[in-house]
Amino acid sequence: MNDRISLKLSLQSYQRFEQLHQQFNSAHSQSLAQPLGAVLADISVEIIEQVFGEIARASTSDDQESEKVLQQILATLRKYMPWSVSLLGNERLTPMVNYLQQLIYTEHEQAYICYPVDHLLVLEFLECIQQMQQGNTQYLSPALKAFIQVVDQGVSCLIRQPKKILKFNLVVDKTLSGVIQLTTQLGYKRLEKLAMQDNPQTTQHYFEHFLRFLQRKPKSLAI
Repeated sequence: MNDRISLKLSLQSYQRFEQLHQQFNSAHSQSLAQPLGAVLADISVEIIEQVFGEIARASTSDDQESEKVLQQILATLRKYMPWSVSLLGNERLTPMVNYLQQLIYTEHEQAYICYPVDHLLVLEFLECIQQMQQGNTQYLSPALKAFIQVVDQGVSCLIRQPKKILKFNLVVDKTLSGVIQLTTQLGYKRLEKLAMQDNPQTTQHYFEHFLRFLQRKPKSLAI
C-alpha cells in the first residue's frame, strides 16, 4: 500500500504557489522571497487548521487552552516562515520550491499537498482505533502515540526536510530547529493532555477526524 496524508489547499494558495514555482524556474530576476514566504505561511496555517482546528474547538475543556495553543502555533508559523525564506535568494530557494511542488497534486479540481506515512505505523493506528470502537479503552495510549508519530512524519516531510534543503548557516538553522522543536512539543503535549482530560469517545472522534485525510492505494506492480 502507498499510504499518505492529503491536505486541502485553498484555490488562492495553490494558484499563488504554482505561479511562484514557474517564476523560480524561469530565472526570474526580481527577488521572490517575500511572496514565497507569505504563501508558505498561508499554506501552513491552512494545514494546521484542517488537522487541529476541529480538535481544538471540539475539546470539552472549559479553559479554552487548546484554542490558545493552536493560535500560538499559528502565530509562530506566520512569524518564522516568511522570516526564514526572506534571508535567501531565488537560486537557493528554487530546490525547496521544486521539492514542495512534487508534493502537490489536484483531483476533481481540488488541490492537495500530501506526505507519505509509514505503512506499518498506519496499520498500528487503524488497529488501535478499531479496538477503541469496540470499547477497548486501553488502546487509547498506543493510539495517541501512533497518531503523534503520523503527524510528526508530516512535520519532517513538510517542515524539516525543506529547512534542510535550504542549507541555512549554523545560527539560523539552530534557531529554526529550536522553533520547530518547541512548537511541535507544545502541540503534542496538548494532545496528550486532551486525551487524559476528555472521555475516550471524544478522543476517538479526534482520531477519526484525522483519518479523513488518510489515503491508501495499492502499490503499482513492477514490470
